[in-house]
Amino acid sequence: MFKIFITIFLLAVPLIVFSQPPVKGPIDGKTFVVDLYKEGKTKLYDHDDLKFNAGKFKSVLFVDWGFTKATKYQITVDSTSSATKIYSWTVETINDIKEKMTWSGTITGEDIEGTSELVNAKGETKYSFTFNGKLKGKAKKK
Repeated sequence: MFKIFITIFLLAVPLIVFSQPPVKGPIDGKTFVVDLYKEGKTKLYDHDDLKFNAGKFKSVLFVDWGFTKATKYQITVDSTSSATKIYSWTVETINDIKEKMTWSGTITGEDIEGTSELVNAKGETKYSFTFNGKLKGKAKKK
């Protein structure tokens, strides 16, 4: 009888562990619409949607550059004031040809800003960007 109980327990543990819902972070389920600028330029490079979901990050624009997989991001709370929380986040994504794209930014309420850098497989920086934007569905300040 004890062996049967242990067998059932060992079979059930993975189901219990892996069926737990993911912990929802403070920016999960949010999409930010951003304007991208090449570092040091004032002319708009392009628009992008930065998506945060289930602890992972994805840039819609850079899917065409091979960055197709959502990647786990790191986040810290910079301010715990009840009025407006400030979050800092970072993530590093890698495409199929071993290019690396690093992102770092700050989210203050509905606003986002930060930098991104694309490095080739040899470790050489190809592009550096700055970005800023708003939570999707919110009007951008003029």
